[in-house]
Amino acid sequence: MKSERQGSGMQRAFNFLTLQHLKFSVLAGALLLLSACVGLREETCTDFENNRKQLDYTTQYDLSEQESEAAAKNFKRLPRDAAVVVRLYKINIDPGKTQPCHHLTIHKEIYLQRKAKSKIELEEVREFYTAKGVLIATKTESVGDQLQTTGYYFGDTLLPVPQNAPAGRYRVVSKLVLKTADKSKNILLSRTSASFQVFPRSK
Repeated sequence: MKSERQGSGMQRAFNFLTLQHLKFSVLAGALLLLSACVGLREETCTDFENNRKQLDYTTQYDLSEQESEAAAKNFKRLPRDAAVVVRLYKINIDPGKTQPCHHLTIHKEIYLQRKAKSKIELEEVREFYTAKGVLIATKTESVGDQLQTTGYYFGDTLLPVPQNAPAGRYRVVSKLVLKTADKSKNILLSRTSASFQVFPRSK
């Protein structure tokens, strides 16, 4: 009888510990799930606007030695009477579709030839158009300090899509411009464009 009572007591203790372990496992799982849900919470437009204040929207260009060598073999040399020539200029936008309160990335490629130590000022002008061709914004950057030598450059810049952006297709026109003393006589070196689409924000 004593042995049976001991066995019964051990069984109850085992069942109790098992039940406590199960409760702990369920609680831990619920906490992990809650934590994951919080971590995956979609950024609100308020979050987006607050985060924008800390971001750098200037283009950062990097020179690619490998691509520069390849391009030098495929393009003509810089003419003697030219201070700078842009042989290749293209952009693409990633992703091509988005919603308000999100960022797009504009990826850029440039193959530029310029005379060594030439004192020139280069600007990149980005114009934003609706599908109907209405100009809605313009941004100008000085990029001459980053494109100081002949070479093939890769660059990226963030494009914020604000909360009030209407749904529809948009086009970004990007221009590389050589500045002159007389602004009205600035020289357009190259021009390229890319499109993206904005959908209504999910509720």
